[in-house]
Amino acid sequence: MNQDELQLQNFLLLGFDISKWNPNDIEWKEINDFINDPIESKRISNFKRPNNNGGWSIGKDNDSAKSSIIGRKLMIELVNNMLSLDYNSIKFKRTESNKPYLSTTISKKFSFNVSHDSNWVIAIGSLISNSIGIDIMDCKIPRNQKMNEFFDTMLSCFTDNEWKIINQSKDDQSKIDLFFIHWCLKESYIKADGKGLNIELKSFEFIIDQSNQTAQIIILDDKRNKTHLNNFQFTYFKPFKNDKDNSSFVMAICLDLTNNNNNNNNNNNNNNNNNNNNSNNNNIITKDNLSIQILDSNFKINNK
Repeated sequence: MNQDELQLQNFLLLGFDISKWNPNDIEWKEINDFINDPIESKRISNFKRPNNNGGWSIGKDNDSAKSSIIGRKLMIELVNNMLSLDYNSIKFKRTESNKPYLSTTISKKFSFNVSHDSNWVIAIGSLISNSIGIDIMDCKIPRNQKMNEFFDTMLSCFTDNEWKIINQSKDDQSKIDLFFIHWCLKESYIKADGKGLNIELKSFEFIIDQSNQTAQIIILDDKRNKTHLNNFQFTYFKPFKNDKDNSSFVMAICLDLTNNNNNNNNNNNNNNNNNNNNSNNNNIITKDNLSIQILDSNFKINNK
């Protein structure tokens, strides 16, 4: 078995398009029974949004509820596929920062993360990392808003260097794409780190290698001194198109390899950008060695 095949076995990424799933009442009850978590089912049942009839859309008629319960479904499928655990034995809890984790006792290292935007829900599992983060976004700005107006509202999200890279792009769509690439990278790191909104978005920045769609994170202290975190690996790519308007989704993955036997790099303080190649010289996860498996509306896995 070659190295790429070994790497593929260490990761599993599942995706589901909720626009192709319109459950009836019986099917909605069945998936709630499947996740077997009354607390989570109650949380999801509380999702509400106004509908055109002056009432509220809830449950199977609420896209946020659908995305959330599918996210839980994908988490269970990851554990079943990667750890060979029986469905009934798979249990999750949440950390103080509300991050789900597998509470079932296992002998292997395992981490996972879930993200959703628009009609796509994705989940990734890893057997080699202490933690993993993933984020997906549809690469389009809010309706009735011009690109520059949208960027102005988001100025606090990126460092000056990141905005410089975004605005150097030759056309508006390329700028928008780079905006969402940076956004997803930041979100993937925050989710892998597990501290949530306690992390200041300008306290770290990314140097992106567009040739192989990887990135390196740099931590900035109060004096703007830079620390390269070589124990984190990042990749990003565009996995899907939006069927409604043909816009692209961008996905970013953060892999925390701290104390991992496969990672021999140490953090170092250096302002030299030649360090871009440090951990990326031997990437464990890239767009080229990660397969995406899509669950159809019957929840059967089809390789993509």
